[in-house]
Amino acid sequence: MSKINRVVIVDVINPFQKRDVAAGNLEELKSLVSTYHGIDIVDIIQHRTRPDKATFIGSGKVAELVDIVGKQKIDIVVINAIVNPTVLFNLTKYLWKDNPKIKVWDRIDLILNIFEKHARTAEAKLQIELSRMYHMGPRIYGLGLTYFSRQSGGIGTKGLGETNIELMKRHWRNQIKIKKDELIKLSNQHQLQIDRRKSNNIQSISIVGYTNAGKTSLFNYLTKRKKTVENALFVTLDSITGKLYLKTLKKEVTISDTIGFIKDLPATLIESFKSTLLESINADLILHVIDIKDPDMDQKIHVVNKILKELRVHTKKITYVFNKIDAFSGDGEALLKKINDIYAPYSPQYISVTTDFGIKKLLTHVEKQLIA
Repeated sequence: MSKINRVVIVDVINPFQKRDVAAGNLEELKSLVSTYHGIDIVDIIQHRTRPDKATFIGSGKVAELVDIVGKQKIDIVVINAIVNPTVLFNLTKYLWKDNPKIKVWDRIDLILNIFEKHARTAEAKLQIELSRMYHMGPRIYGLGLTYFSRQSGGIGTKGLGETNIELMKRHWRNQIKIKKDELIKLSNQHQLQIDRRKSNNIQSISIVGYTNAGKTSLFNYLTKRKKTVENALFVTLDSITGKLYLKTLKKEVTISDTIGFIKDLPATLIESFKSTLLESINADLILHVIDIKDPDMDQKIHVVNKILKELRVHTKKITYVFNKIDAFSGDGEALLKKINDIYAPYSPQYISVTTDFGIKKLLTHVEKQLIA
């Protein structure tokens, strides 16, 4: 069993930010920590209009953090933001004395480490490696002028340090090229398979959505597969393709489950995972699964749409599938009116995979879309 890591979450909240938005952001990070097999020991919240350039939270809070890391035997400090590499290095320096093995991560570091836990295929592992290199590259530059220039101490100049930095930059660029070439090769093979299916008139459906919206549960139901379903983020990392027989059309179509999307993903990370998302990019129909009971539903719909746009998804056929309707509590009539008013162009469908509600209607809609 994986070690349970003791984690401190560090966040800066603008005093003018809405409280529920700040709380939602923190809860999402806590879900990520839990997925990584971490236990959230303490949250350090700093209220300020903008993060401190050197340490993110300022010297007073850093002293508090140092005390907590020592007393609570903390393994990982996670910052709820994408921060400058120098910030991570500065915080690590403060904490080294109390824990020489301390890890200080930002949001992307945490996500990449979760990805690494769930990667199964060579393609996924390669994508993570490339994403990590993109993320770590600037960090190497950021530390180069401080840490690496000190390695040349005694000479009286920083020439040797600069040489080290240039060597690291060159090595980093070469490694990125090697990994990209490997990924392009795998991606081309994947694209050939998709093109072959299209030439044989085999239509495809792709299930997308915010992480933990219930995509894999729907995929399992439609394909009669038994893919792992957990109440955790990023359980699905590789695109998995199954088959769905449509009775009215009297034919089989492919259906794929994809990695869950999440907000604040940098463009380089999305770029690295393009080959995994080829099924979505080339799909004849996309089912965008949405957790109807999620209070942040609208924001998460926006995040998924933004990523689909960045991926340049070809199809214009996107259906919104509002899932977990059996678990919704509140004014259902008002919510349905709002959804039908705002999202009518996406032919809203309402389902519960748990109770089978709405599945037959969804399949009828899918058949009509594929005929059209």
